[in-house]
Amino acid sequence: MKTSPVLVVDSHVHIHPSFNLASFCDSAYENCQREAQTRHQTESFMGFLLLTESWGDHWFQQLGKWADERQGIQNEAGSEWFVSRTSEDSSLIVKANHGATIFIVAGRQIVVKENLEVLALLTATQFPDGVGLKDTVDAVRSDGGIAVVPWGFGKWWGRRGQILDDYLVSQTPTTFFLGDNSGRPGFLPYPPQFQQARQQGIAILPGSDPLPFASECWRPGSAGFAMKGTVNRETPVKELRKLMGDPRTIFYPYHQTENVFRFIRNQIAMQVVKRNRPKSC
Repeated sequence: MKTSPVLVVDSHVHIHPSFNLASFCDSAYENCQREAQTRHQTESFMGFLLLTESWGDHWFQQLGKWADERQGIQNEAGSEWFVSRTSEDSSLIVKANHGATIFIVAGRQIVVKENLEVLALLTATQFPDGVGLKDTVDAVRSDGGIAVVPWGFGKWWGRRGQILDDYLVSQTPTTFFLGDNSGRPGFLPYPPQFQQARQQGIAILPGSDPLPFASECWRPGSAGFAMKGTVNRETPVKELRKLMGDPRTIFYPYHQTENVFRFIRNQIAMQVVKRNRPKSC
């Protein structure tokens, strides 16, 4: 009997100006392939990068422009990737000169009024920052996207943690998710919101969440989840929405937490980036 391919999905992906995009794609494919191998699927797998672009970032649009211009993406190691469109406005196929293929899917990262973040996955729609948590999640759902509140250092503590606790109680499986990422330090206690979500049957979707440093170019695909299913190459977003919204779908999360040294180093580096970032109008 023919089995469904393994779908390997990184649910929290940023592209940064410091990244070499060909190396970014190389790493993403290799990381997805490595996870597929742990599922005993070395040939029949599909890798997906779900973008979570912040306000002002438009890498998905740029990749679409390169697809229209048939412009390749190269690196010094000899890898070259070409972008092509699907029949959807929210997904792209990226294929290497050596035959590897990954899918890049549009999505946004939104900062809500409560100073929490919401990921709007599987959608090309831009949502404004500064709107309340409930209204933002409702807007993402109404648009057909998948709403995820991702873990962030310090963001689930104190007042904001209580806001998320209260909101989480009202949520049900398949309509709302929490997000984990590879930057979460393993030496801290397991977030109680994750425990609460598990008790309610709400899935936790990991993602790589690469930081804006050239050295983070290897992260895409290194954290995420696997699931079984069949996806049409021309309509991957339609198929992923259906699978992720199906209560029968089993998610197999994978990621490693951050060690002490890298976590502290990255926190210091991010504070420098924030201080040097131009103020928005």
